[in-house]
Amino acid sequence: MACYHEIRNFNYISDGVRDPKTVIDRQAGSCSGKHIVLRDCLLALGEKASIETVEGDFAGGIPDHETMPGALRAYAQEGGVRDFHQFVVWESASGACRLDATWPDRLEMFGFPVNSDWQGQGDTRLALKPDRFCGQTEDIQHSKSDLILGLAPAERSRREAFLQVLSRWLESLH
Repeated sequence: MACYHEIRNFNYISDGVRDPKTVIDRQAGSCSGKHIVLRDCLLALGEKASIETVEGDFAGGIPDHETMPGALRAYAQEGGVRDFHQFVVWESASGACRLDATWPDRLEMFGFPVNSDWQGQGDTRLALKPDRFCGQTEDIQHSKSDLILGLAPAERSRREAFLQVLSRWLESLH
């Protein structure tokens, strides 16, 4: 499935922009932005696809790497950053498949689960281990904002600080 790998290799950046046109134009987006584009691409190809949201520790799924700044390494080592992660559920001919297009190939050398070996069948590895499944929704842009607002203020601040330092480090790798 060429569109999966194309979108998966968009750069990752978490800046709150989830608009599909913007994600495509800059070839970069967060998990939700990239997965909106992937879902829409699959739907345009006549496939059945939706977006699933899960809650978990996003920092706990980030590999610790010596090239990371100290703050990011601390998040990766300590974990504890609550977030709501999205992936696409594609209804393939052989059943539902979980497609996570979060990490591009260039992050494999740092230990990220990039899913470059996916060949069109079965589930891909998720960017975080789900603690809770939140369900599927069509309007992910608003539902994700509502979920984030449901976090305690300290959790929202920690999440924001983590995503900023992660995005800055990833941007520095270009």
